[in-house]
Amino acid sequence: MSLRSLGWICGLGSWVLACTGQLGDPSSETASGGTGSDVPLPQADGSLPYAAPQPASAALRARTWLLTPEEYGRSVQDLLGVRVDVSDMDPVPDNGIYPNMSTSGLVRVTLAEQYAAKAEAAVLALSDQQLRALIPCGKVDATCKADFLRAAVGKAFRRPATAEDLTSYGEVFDLAAEAGDPTLPFRWALKGVLTSPYFLYRTEIGAPSDEATEAFRLTDHEIATFLSYSVLGAPPSTTLIAAADRGELADPALLPGHIEQLLSTPGAADQLGHFLVQWLRLHTFDAEVEKFEDVFPGFADVKEAMFAETQGFLRVNGGMAGSIASLLTAPVPRSDPALSAFYRSDPSGAEDTARSGLLSLGALLSRTAKQYLTSPTLRGLFLRDQLLCQHITLPENFTPPPIEESELRIAPKTTRELYETHAAQSACKACHALTDDIGYMLENFDGAGRYRTLEQYRSPSLTAPAAGPQPINAVGRLVNTDVDGEYESAAELGEALSRSTWVRECVARQAFRFYFGQVESARGIPPVAQGTAALDRTGLLRDLLVALLSSPSTVERVRE
Repeated sequence: MSLRSLGWICGLGSWVLACTGQLGDPSSETASGGTGSDVPLPQADGSLPYAAPQPASAALRARTWLLTPEEYGRSVQDLLGVRVDVSDMDPVPDNGIYPNMSTSGLVRVTLAEQYAAKAEAAVLALSDQQLRALIPCGKVDATCKADFLRAAVGKAFRRPATAEDLTSYGEVFDLAAEAGDPTLPFRWALKGVLTSPYFLYRTEIGAPSDEATEAFRLTDHEIATFLSYSVLGAPPSTTLIAAADRGELADPALLPGHIEQLLSTPGAADQLGHFLVQWLRLHTFDAEVEKFEDVFPGFADVKEAMFAETQGFLRVNGGMAGSIASLLTAPVPRSDPALSAFYRSDPSGAEDTARSGLLSLGALLSRTAKQYLTSPTLRGLFLRDQLLCQHITLPENFTPPPIEESELRIAPKTTRELYETHAAQSACKACHALTDDIGYMLENFDGAGRYRTLEQYRSPSLTAPAAGPQPINAVGRLVNTDVDGEYESAAELGEALSRSTWVRECVARQAFRFYFGQVESARGIPPVAQGTAALDRTGLLRDLLVALLSSPSTVERVRE
């Protein structure tokens, strides 16, 4: 049972983790790494103890892939030239990885009804002038039927219209013409197109074939669709469709150039920003992160600015010119005055404290903390999972002892004392050894991201503080990484991780999951291998994306 599926352990309205030390596959044997640690290590995918990835098949499984509500909205706008409100549409179910995963989309009855209602509202709202703009001959006239259907179906389905398409939608057109309104045949044909599976889904199934299991190549139009939605979150442009018409996208010599062109469009930077925010698990920040006002006064007032700070930092350091090193080590500029004042509002915080790297972003720090307290465990677990791709799992039928038991027993003076006492229990020791020592390095930032040098421990479980303000001990140790060592601040930790080959491989894996919409079947698949190699060479995110998307896996599929 993974920590995501377990949903953590909830205590006092906040997240708590405790575990027995089973990591990776619960049925796997345990082994020690090369660090002298006795911590059991996962062996399911080679992340711990670390082993070099072995080359794996390039061909991914054939699939269909439902558009997300945002992609649906952009696709309707691209076809009709009008915006459609998707804010009230059923969201993609949370899979705990990325919202755009290809296995997550499912058209339930309510969503089907929403598609039908939005399609009808959109086509009926078209003015006569807007409708004429969609008809190649420029006239609302039945003599334009064939060219109109060919253009509308081809654009909506992101491939040339087939004879079967033209026959089917021609029948819709003719039936609507019986009503007497000359615009209805055009509107109703568009409504049918907008509710077709060929519009609502991306297909990666290739041309028809009698071979059910043979590896095959996607059609050039499927490649264009995959690239455009993955890189831009929108349907392919006429330029990309033209390249598909010429058969250029499956050519390994020409594909990187088309990817470079896509990455140079503004939508690509926006999509990269979505990836980074979701990689950091901050896309639900506004809805899910709350703090006790009496512990962190003013947090609610600066939440919006805190998230905007994150977006600005990622835009500068994680954009097309950004790098892994800049994400982990670049200075975080002060911008919003109210947010800057909030960050300095702890009495023990230094006035001129500088922040550097994503590990010092207030949104991330408060996301990986409780409502009233920091959580070395949550912060350490985040780093293991998102930056090192080391997934900790609990054994079946195990309920960790709540950390509140330790809190009531010892009345801790600091958060570190609480977690060290809790982790000393035999049932908790192994997992906490991997997570908490990382979290301790971030203890100079409180549960709302404010800098501090002293901690006044407070808890709803205790009637009064056990002691006055105590000095922060932020010394921690990285183990079972390729940059093991003792560090004593978020800045030192970020600098160490910026040198890590394992972090670069994990970022390549995370990018594969987002841009390909699935979890990698093996660490050595071509997109991940090429993406890791690109980051090893330059560290640049743009180079990662070019390598990732120009691999054989972009064009090869297998039917199983």
